[in-house]
Amino acid sequence: MRKDVVQVLLEDHAVLGWLAERVRSVNGSSAVSSMFNEFARALGAHQTVIDQTVIPALKGVGWRGLSSDVLTGHMSLKRNFAELLTLRHDDAEFDRALARLMRQLERQSELEDRKLLPLLTEALSESQREMLAYEAEGHLTQILGDMPLENAELAQPANELLEEAALVLGSLPHATALERTPH
Repeated sequence: MRKDVVQVLLEDHAVLGWLAERVRSVNGSSAVSSMFNEFARALGAHQTVIDQTVIPALKGVGWRGLSSDVLTGHMSLKRNFAELLTLRHDDAEFDRALARLMRQLERQSELEDRKLLPLLTEALSESQREMLAYEAEGHLTQILGDMPLENAELAQPANELLEEAALVLGSLPHATALERTPH
């Protein structure tokens, strides 16, 4: 069997974990900023894959077997990520919010590994999972490009991430983070 969506998501979780560790390990505001941009693009790409590939596929099979904590965790992570994107990197709250987001991402990745990936294997045929892998990789390539990850932040300006964050936050109740001044 060729690569399927489960393998793509497992690999993506590994990349996100590796990038999160790199963000945690760097010192200096310019290094943190550069690593954060790389991490943010990868997390945004992962969320796009979940939103535009995985969720429609699960909807197509009638949500059969999907645990609500997977979806609520995804939406919570998306909201907290959007709020983090509105903070200035030199703001003390940024460091605290980033640490919370990293812990939340780790929990969500484990939840997806434990509940979502087995469900995709069970609910979808081998050919459906292969087609979804192709679609997921298309989203990842479109967002991250073919360039090495350390240069990925050059492909999409930060203002596009901020615009997406504003859209996400604007669609949620009590979106007070929009009142903050973006960096």
